[in-house]
Amino acid sequence: MPQCTECGHNGPISDFRYLYNPKIDDSTSLRQCTKCSTTLLLDELSLEVVQSGKHGEAKWDKSAGIS
Repeated sequence: MPQCTECGHNGPISDFRYLYNPKIDDSTSLRQCTKCSTTLLLDELSLEVVQSGKHGEAKWDKSAGIS
């Protein structure tokens, strides 16, 4: 189960609001903790938080998967 790095909320993936996939060819997605609104970069396969940030802090962009 994913765990928010800001508030410690631990729950099923449905507790984290889906925002979008930053890269279409990657297993990560941006999700938002429903308890504290922290944005999380979550690996959908392992359900591990890769990175987190408050609203407006994260430097993730939508892309076509081309780096």
